[in-house]
Amino acid sequence: MKKTGYILITGIIFLLSFRLYSALFYPALNSDNAVGILMVHYFHLPHDWYAWGQDRMGSLIPLLAQIPHRLFHWSALTSESVIHYGILLLGFLAFASFLKSKFYRVVFAIVWFFPPMRLIDVTQFAFGIQYSLIAMACYLLSRSDKASVRGKPVVYHLILLATVLVLISAVWVSDLAVVSVVLLLGIRLFFLVKENGPQSPVLRNSGIYYAVATIVAGGWFILYAKANAGAGHNYAAIDSLHTFGRALGIFTKTVVDLFLFRANEPFTSVYSWLVLLILGFAVSRIRKMEWNDTIRKWGIFFLLDAVVVFAVIMLSRWTFLNNVPRRYFTCTYISLSFVVLLVFDNGHLRGKQLKMWQAFIALTVVIGGAGTIYNLKYIWPGTLTPKVKVVGEFKQLGKIGVIAEYWNSYITSCVDPEMIKATPHDTTWAVKSREQVKEVFEQKNIYVIRDMWLKSFPDTLKEFGHTLLKDGEPFHIGDCDVCKYAKTE
Repeated sequence: MKKTGYILITGIIFLLSFRLYSALFYPALNSDNAVGILMVHYFHLPHDWYAWGQDRMGSLIPLLAQIPHRLFHWSALTSESVIHYGILLLGFLAFASFLKSKFYRVVFAIVWFFPPMRLIDVTQFAFGIQYSLIAMACYLLSRSDKASVRGKPVVYHLILLATVLVLISAVWVSDLAVVSVVLLLGIRLFFLVKENGPQSPVLRNSGIYYAVATIVAGGWFILYAKANAGAGHNYAAIDSLHTFGRALGIFTKTVVDLFLFRANEPFTSVYSWLVLLILGFAVSRIRKMEWNDTIRKWGIFFLLDAVVVFAVIMLSRWTFLNNVPRRYFTCTYISLSFVVLLVFDNGHLRGKQLKMWQAFIALTVVIGGAGTIYNLKYIWPGTLTPKVKVVGEFKQLGKIGVIAEYWNSYITSCVDPEMIKATPHDTTWAVKSREQVKEVFEQKNIYVIRDMWLKSFPDTLKEFGHTLLKDGEPFHIGDCDVCKYAKTE
């Protein structure tokens, strides 16, 4: 594949993914996504180092999105979409730099930008951003190992400093990245000793001091950010043997359902069988690979990352409490996919065998990616119409406040945070921002969304210490049943 063709194809893949899965266009956008968009509009430090109401999921995107939002006056929605996909693009380019074949780079572009439905959160939430940062750190470390860079002390130290900042950012974005960072630093130390001998003066290597700086500075920043965050939760708590067994049972049932076509995701089920064949062949080819030191280093890292992160997730009590959600296995999907492509990229495949497996791999990732579009269009939510276009109908009501069940609350506001103020009702666990509650009741016109909350619209509602009286007849807007309410005071 020529360079021009590679750039054209990956560019098209990127743009199509942006058109389908960015916040501007994603048909299944929800209030979890919307919180990040609203944070762009309301961003304020030090309270917004983390997502509203929690001490996890660092606000890297809302922070960076301040540049287009404030400097160019882009909407919060557009700013979040562009920054989010910009980071994903940099992450892809970092991963792709380790693949020699442009064909496998294109395959990884599909893996990255068009994941199967079960793993769509690569494009939506923290995991894709986390692994973008990890890949960038690997790329920077790989650059720092080159003799041409080591011969330029200023460039060398700038690269290592950038690596420190990127790794700290990864842990800020997702606590789970601690596992990847520890593995990365451990493997770097292992290969440093291996290359220079056990008697080598390791402490003379400046990389060691940058590793210490990552741990010390990163630890200080994370503790500071969490101290200014919302309510905390012990996400690192380990399962008891009993709950681990139950979590493993849930995971096993999910996998079995996929393979037996009982998961209501037909394309993903086909994809799973094809992936199983590819994994089997990849394992058989590992010994025949042309391993150079660079490929061996990153192959081992991402393989260990896939295994160890999976184990940590399965052992986490938080995973069990959340019913072992599919999004938690996005990490293993990314790492393992990359390792498999490294194996094929450096294997001794030639002629017809090479073409056959390349066609098989291409077919597999296309089926996985196409399945997501199929599910969105025909299963859930049953449309490819952007969610922001649907809820954008609320702008017809002018400047309003909205009270709803969580999944209908923040998503309503994110299309125009200046005009629409929204909050979940006060009996839910999910009130993320007290500032939003205050702003809702400052509005002259307040609307209540019934869906997923009320069976009917009562004549009187008490919310957050305010009494609301039904004011008019219910109507349908933004795919929701809505009724206007008036404040008594």
